Amino acid sequence: MFPAIVINAYNRPDALKRLLASVQKANYPAGENIRLHISIDRGDNGCSSEVQEIAENLIWPYGDKRIECQEHHLGLVPHFYHCGDLSQEYGAIILLEDDLVVSPVYYAFVAKTIDFYESDPRIAGLSLYTLWFNGYTQQPFTPLSDDADVFFLQVPYTQGQAFSSAQWQRFTSWRSAENRQVRRGDYIHEMFLQFQPDEWFPIRTKYLIDTNRFYVFPRESLATGFGDPGTHFSRPSYFFQVPIQRFKMDYCLKKFDESIAVYDSFFEILPDRLNRLTDQFSGYSYEVDLYGTKSRTNLRYDENSEYVLTSRRCISPLATFGKFMWPMEANIIEGIPGNEISFCRKENLDWSWLAGMVLKKQSHEYFTRHHHIGRKLRLQFYLLHLLEYLKVWRD
Repeated sequence: MFPAIVINAYNRPDALKRLLASVQKANYPAGENIRLHISIDRGDNGCSSEVQEIAENLIWPYGDKRIECQEHHLGLVPHFYHCGDLSQEYGAIILLEDDLVVSPVYYAFVAKTIDFYESDPRIAGLSLYTLWFNGYTQQPFTPLSDDADVFFLQVPYTQGQAFSSAQWQRFTSWRSAENRQVRRGDYIHEMFLQFQPDEWFPIRTKYLIDTNRFYVFPRESLATGFGDPGTHFSRPSYFFQVPIQRFKMDYCLKKFDESIAVYDSFFEILPDRLNRLTDQFSGYSYEVDLYGTKSRTNLRYDENSEYVLTSRRCISPLATFGKFMWPMEANIIEGIPGNEISFCRKENLDWSWLAGMVLKKQSHEYFTRHHHIGRKLRLQFYLLHLLEYLKVWRD
C-alpha cells in the first residue's frame, strides 16, 4: 500500500516551507505514484497567498500533486476531518500538520506498517512520532523494550499520523452515531474536559477508549515537531523536538496479540501484558496506575478489577516494590524491594491531600533520577531570568 501524503496548512508559510523541504528530499519507492495533496484552509481574506505560492512552487517528481484551497474557513476540527476524509479517495493517507519535519525514511516506515496492521480492526492508525512523555504529567514515558520497532498506545498522537480508509471509516461511523463530546464520567483522563471546542484530539481519544482500539507508535521517531506559533501556541515550543531516524528502511513489526508493549490511554501497561513477564498477580483482576493519574472515578469504572498496582499510598498492601529501574514496571518484573509501588485493594487507597503530595514528590525524584540543582545554580538562573525580564521591560 502506497498512501498519499496529505498536508494540513493554513497561514504559516515558513513552517510549510520547512515541512515541504523535508518531504521533498525523503526517500520514496521508484516507479510508484506517490500522491501529494496540500489542503489550505481559508482565512478571513482568502487562502494565504504566501502559503499558496510555496505549495505551487514545490517541484514534486514522485507523482501527482494537488493543491486545494478551501472555499470557506473550516477551522481546526472540520479541516482535520476533511483531510481525514481524503483517505476514502486515496485508500490510505499520511496526515502531516505544517509544523513538522519528517525523517528521510518516514515513507518506508508508514508504507510497511500501515499494510502490516490493516487487517487488524483493533488498530485505528499509526503515529510517526515516538511519544516520549506522559501527556498528563509531562514526565518521561518509556515503553518496555522487546524485539519490535513499535509499541501500542491508546492515544492518537498529533505529530504526524497515518490511517487507511477502513480505519478512518470506522471512526467516522462511530462519530456520526450520536454526540461524541467528552463528558464528565467517561473513562478518560479529566484533562480532556479542559480542551477547547476547536480540538479533535479528545474525541479521537474517546473513540479509541470506547472501542478498545490503539495506535501503533515507532520506537524511533519518523517526525519531529516545532510547535510554531499558531492557534495553540503564542511562541515556539521546543517540547516536541525528538531525534529522528534517518537511515533505517526495514522494520521489525509484531502483531498486536504478541506484543508486551501495549499501554492504555493513561500510559499504563495492560495487566495481561505485564502478567506475561511476572506471575506475581496471577489469579487477580487488577488495574495499573504507576503514574498515579487515574482518579477515584476512573479506578471505579472497572468494577470487575478489585485490585490496583499503583504508586499511590495504600493501607495494608499485599505486596510492595521499589522505584529504581526504568521503566517503572521493570521494578515489578524484577521484584525490586521498596515501598514506592504497592499492590492493594482499590478500597484501601489513600486519597488524602498529604498522600497526593507524597506521590508528587516521589514521582519527581524518580523522573529526575534524584538529581537536584544546587542552590548556587538556582540563584544564577534566577538572576539571569531577572536580567532578561528587566531588559525586555526597558526595551
